[in-house]
Amino acid sequence: MNEEFCKVTRKKWIAHRGLQRRTRRISDKSYDKDCPDVDVDKFVKKLETTCLQMQDSDYFVQSLATLKESLSKLETDNQTETLKRLVCFGIGPFTRNFQALHQLAFILSLQKEYQIKEALYFDPIFRQSEKEILEKFNCLVMSENCEAKYEADIQTLFYMPHCPNCLTNNLLWKNWQGKYLKNIILINNSFESLACSKPERLLRLDSSYILDIMPYAQELPLEDDYEVHNVFNDLSIHIFPESNLPVKASEFWTEKEAPTYNDVEMIYAEDFAKLSIE
Repeated sequence: MNEEFCKVTRKKWIAHRGLQRRTRRISDKSYDKDCPDVDVDKFVKKLETTCLQMQDSDYFVQSLATLKESLSKLETDNQTETLKRLVCFGIGPFTRNFQALHQLAFILSLQKEYQIKEALYFDPIFRQSEKEILEKFNCLVMSENCEAKYEADIQTLFYMPHCPNCLTNNLLWKNWQGKYLKNIILINNSFESLACSKPERLLRLDSSYILDIMPYAQELPLEDDYEVHNVFNDLSIHIFPESNLPVKASEFWTEKEAPTYNDVEMIYAEDFAKLSIE
């Protein structure tokens, strides 16, 4: 493990697992001071090496197979196995955190494998150097924080590893029509695990759209056998085949106002710009 990154022990991860999944922790002001900036060209080489290692890993090979399976299920709904767009939210400060680095190596490798031309990334914690690094890998960094309210007007792979539930909830709200949901391939925290994590009355506070769509979604777990711990735990591919969804005229699709999050333990929209990984 490279000394450039802030180490996270397994004991510490287990103790904070539930909290980290939901909030990704609001960073201390000292975080940036403890992690100096990087040389862009040197880090690009480091990231290229990490991508090559990722592409040789059993985890990546198996994940590709699972993604291909999910795309084949959508193909029966007049979709194709060609991914047209990639949107990545909340990857984290990848020059300062080794989990984020490996997650980025995964999605960049997948982006290369599928030759995705439109690749959009956003995390409010990105430094200028991290934005420059992404641009060198043919990625476009979004200029505005849409809080994951992004419309899937074409088939889009959303990569949101270990992001707060409210961001996934926002994504689903923005696409709460069959013609949009069918375009979403979502890699993020397992819906099934989420449903078992706490009582429904609490989940409804920040995950109501997730709970409502679960009966119609198909979840394909990504087996975590990656050599680096705590990077890809509890992630799944979620798809929403049109043939599974309620009919267009159903009250299920009644238009609703944008979700809000008032509980003190949740991420407020104005706090999203402060999110980071400890």
